[in-house]
Amino acid sequence: MADIQCDLIVLTWNHLELTKKFFDSLLAGTCPVIRVIVVDNASTDGTKEYLKELKARSGLLHEIDVISNEENVGFVRGVNQGFARSSAPYVCLVNNDVIFTDGWLGEILSVFAKHPSIGILNPNSNTLGLRSPKEMLLRDFGVDVRKKFGGIWSEMLFCSGFCMVMRRDILDKNKGLSDEFIPMFFEDTDISMKAKELGYRIGVAKGAYVWHREHGSFKQGSEIEKIFAKSRQTFLKKWGKTLRIAWIEDNEKDLLADLKKVMEMGLQAHFVTFYVRGLSASREDIFKTLDIVEHSAVSFKKFRMHMALMLGIVFKKKKFDLIVVKNEFLCFVLRVLGQRAVPGFSKVLIDELREVKAKK
Repeated sequence: MADIQCDLIVLTWNHLELTKKFFDSLLAGTCPVIRVIVVDNASTDGTKEYLKELKARSGLLHEIDVISNEENVGFVRGVNQGFARSSAPYVCLVNNDVIFTDGWLGEILSVFAKHPSIGILNPNSNTLGLRSPKEMLLRDFGVDVRKKFGGIWSEMLFCSGFCMVMRRDILDKNKGLSDEFIPMFFEDTDISMKAKELGYRIGVAKGAYVWHREHGSFKQGSEIEKIFAKSRQTFLKKWGKTLRIAWIEDNEKDLLADLKKVMEMGLQAHFVTFYVRGLSASREDIFKTLDIVEHSAVSFKKFRMHMALMLGIVFKKKKFDLIVVKNEFLCFVLRVLGQRAVPGFSKVLIDELREVKAKK
């Protein structure tokens, strides 16, 4: 067998039918040489028996290794068990409620090969907002996505753990996922932050597509909500808050100048929404004009009247932490209305960002 290019680590805990669909699509649609490391967290529904049968029909391109736990050790510990068995240059952490389309992993690995600065990639997915039409087969939709976006990637604040492929050294240097997030939640966000600390960029390979049955591998409930809240608090204490910033521009020329500064200053480490008067350019064209990679944390919205915009911002359900506006009168009005507004690239803006970083 050729050298293994990627180790896939997947956890199972009952949900046998999900696991069967996962492996059927994986073995049909994954071309690079891979090893699948399955960590079973004490399943009782026939999953263990099914996993034993897999190796015989896995084909020459795939090696399957099964770790059977006597108890449910949770997501973080289970992944780290799998990582201890892995050795490939790329590692994919993936949920068993994912369905793959043809060529998904080959597309991701090709993007890594072209861009050494990238450390972690998600495939495109319904989880990231790209949904296949109901009348179209998932397989055919995956082909269309690859034709349209092959070789293209966009940057993100964090990668999501439903299916994330990373360079091995990220996990090596951090000794796997952090025990701080046992049993689960925010471990994917944490490793994303650690990858950026190592100097890597993270994002999505837009030409690779998988479908994710969100929360299919565990049931929602009060206990899950408590675990989520605890992990979220741990993350915020460790990394600080990600700001929501509104940036008001009177024309597209100012937008391009300020967007370039935003990217140079690293403000895309926060969620930035540009409100641009009379905006006509598409999102894709805006980034192309500046010759920079698209970033999911930066969005653009058109407005016509300042008063209507200000009222919309003031009464917005999810409030902005900071509003950047060059017009001094508008800045004054927003402050009177109780908003934290700053006049462009000011010392107040820099101080606010330093305050967030200090919380780390």
